[in-house]
Amino acid sequence: MEKKVTPFAGQSSFAKEMSSLVQTLSQNNASVLLIGEKGTGKRLIAQHIHSSAVKSAGADKSTSYFFEINCRSFSEAQVIDSFETVSRMILYGQRLTLFVSSAETLSKSMQAAFLDLIKKQSANNLSFKIICTVEHPLEVLVSSGVFSSELYSRLSTVVLNVPPLRQRTEDIIPIAQSYLLRFSKKSGLGFSEFSEGAKAAMLTHFWQGNTDELINAVQRAFIVGNPPVITESDLGFTLGTPAVGETVESVGKDGGDKTLKTAVDAFKREYIIRILSENGWNQTKAASVLGIQRTYVIRLMNELQIERK
Repeated sequence: MEKKVTPFAGQSSFAKEMSSLVQTLSQNNASVLLIGEKGTGKRLIAQHIHSSAVKSAGADKSTSYFFEINCRSFSEAQVIDSFETVSRMILYGQRLTLFVSSAETLSKSMQAAFLDLIKKQSANNLSFKIICTVEHPLEVLVSSGVFSSELYSRLSTVVLNVPPLRQRTEDIIPIAQSYLLRFSKKSGLGFSEFSEGAKAAMLTHFWQGNTDELINAVQRAFIVGNPPVITESDLGFTLGTPAVGETVESVGKDGGDKTLKTAVDAFKREYIIRILSENGWNQTKAASVLGIQRTYVIRLMNELQIERK
């Protein structure tokens, strides 16, 4: 059963642009590649494109499918079998949006099966929408031969970068409020608003997990809080975790070094410690989150004197 789509809330320029862009993308079958960190709402954007396309075409929802393939959780055999299923579905004339998440993890055989599906679609003049997501741009994988250049060109007709939540703070409160209303209606609990302290905490929190982390924080508040107001403590932020900007506040105090390098190093040290901690001090996982090589993580740990206590 297809999940209900929550409105794409927000006041940032990205949110406003996306509201109109979704309508444009739903009017054609151009492939869309969404690039952004985990939890930024890429799946939600894809669902909106699909729903808008179904609505504008006046199509029957019961025969219009949002077919999802999660390349991280599916086995290679499951992914290839899913592509074959999609091929059969479109041959029978079913309206389809194919959503492929974490496409950067596709193996060579998966890429070949995906490309074969697309070529069959073109050869038979079949119509369906392809929307893929990646956490990092694919150019490096393409240039190194890890990812098929032909497949990449087919998937990247329209490329959209989805910024992390911490870079669009105007969206934080609207998104939180939209889920507060949704959970209140669903649960019947009498939560109606966030306290000023809760709002301030949300605006300064780093949001490593982006929108997914925000949704989880609101859900937690419904479990531990007392209606009608959600307070800062209800959100469950880790005590003692510095908000963005707090890390470098002490730089240069009491006559200390105020150079830009000192401030940058202070922030880098605190941020890298946070990412390592969130990933159990697994350097490979931390490197993936940071978007750098593991060897560079080790180098930074040495340079910034980072040790696991």
